[in-house]
Amino acid sequence: MTPIEAKYRDTVNRLAFALLIFEVLFLLFGVVIGIIPLFTGKLAKREANIIYEIVYGLIYALVFVAPVFFFRCFSRGKESEPMLLERKLPRETVPYIFIGLAVIIAAAYVNSFIVSAFGQSSFSEEMLWGQDVSANYQVILMLFTVAVVPAFVEEFLFRGLILSNLLPYGRTTAIFASALLFGVMHQNVEQLLYATVAGLVLGYLYVKTRSIWVCVLLHFVNNFHSVLQTVLLQRLSEMVANAVIGALQGVIFAVGLLSAILLLLRQPDRRAELLKTGTFELDLPADPEYVAEEIPLKRRVRLFFSIPMIAFFVACVIQMGAMILLAALVL
Repeated sequence: MTPIEAKYRDTVNRLAFALLIFEVLFLLFGVVIGIIPLFTGKLAKREANIIYEIVYGLIYALVFVAPVFFFRCFSRGKESEPMLLERKLPRETVPYIFIGLAVIIAAAYVNSFIVSAFGQSSFSEEMLWGQDVSANYQVILMLFTVAVVPAFVEEFLFRGLILSNLLPYGRTTAIFASALLFGVMHQNVEQLLYATVAGLVLGYLYVKTRSIWVCVLLHFVNNFHSVLQTVLLQRLSEMVANAVIGALQGVIFAVGLLSAILLLLRQPDRRAELLKTGTFELDLPADPEYVAEEIPLKRRVRLFFSIPMIAFFVACVIQMGAMILLAALVL
C-alpha cells in the first residue's frame, strides 16, 4: 500500500468509526423518543406535543453533531479537511435550488414507483403524512423537526465532514461515496434511491459552490416541500390537495428545466480563446480532480469498503430489514 493509499484508508476508517457511533446514537435516539410520552403523559395535549417535538429536534441534532466531534477526536495529530463555508452565495443559487429540487422530486417519484412495484407500502410517508398538523403550532413544530434541524445537521455531517474529507482523493469519489452513505443513513428501503440521488445533487452543489449554505438551503426547501404536502393533504380535500401539489410541482419542474437550459447556454465556449492564445509556456487551469498522487478508481473503491465501513453498511441493512418488518406489522 502506497503512502497516499494508507492515508486514504485511514481517513475512510476514521469516518467509518464516526458513522458507527452515529448508528449507536441513532438507535438510542429511537429509545429515548419512545419514552418521552411517559414523562409528558399528565400534561395537556398541546404542551406535551410541544415538549416532544422540541426534545425530538434537539436530540436528533445531537445524534448528527456528535459524530463530527468524535471524528475530530480521532483526527488529533492527523490531517482533516475543514468544512467549505463560503458565505457569499453565488448568483446562480436560485436556479441551482430549482434544478436540484426538480431532480430530487423526480427521484422521489421513481423511488415511489419502485416501492409500489414491489408491493411495499410507504411506511415513512405514512408516518410523515399521518402527523397531525391541524393546528398552526403543529405546523411550526413540524417545520422545526422535519425541515430546519435536518437541513443543518445532516449537511454538516455528510457534506461538511464526510465529503470534505474525501475530496482530496478525487471529486467523483467524494460525491458518490458521501451520497451513498447519505442514502443508507436513512435506513429504510423506501428512501434509499431518493436520498442517494439527493446526496448526489447536494454533493455536486457543495463542490461547485464551495459553500455548505447552498446545500442547507436546498435541503431545507426540499423538506419544506414535504411539510407543505402534509399540510395540504390534511387541510384540503384529497382532490384539491393533489391538484395544488401537482400544479406546484409542475412549476418547479418547468422553472428547473428552464434554469438548467439557461445555465448551459451561459457556459463560456473556451475553444476560440484556446485557439487564439495557445498553451505554449502558459499555465493551464487546475483540474478539480487533481490529487498529488492519484489512486486508481478500482483501488479507491476497494479501499473505501474497509471493515469498519462495511460494518456500518451492515448495520444500516439490518435496520432497513427491521423497518420492512415493522411496516408489515403496522400497515
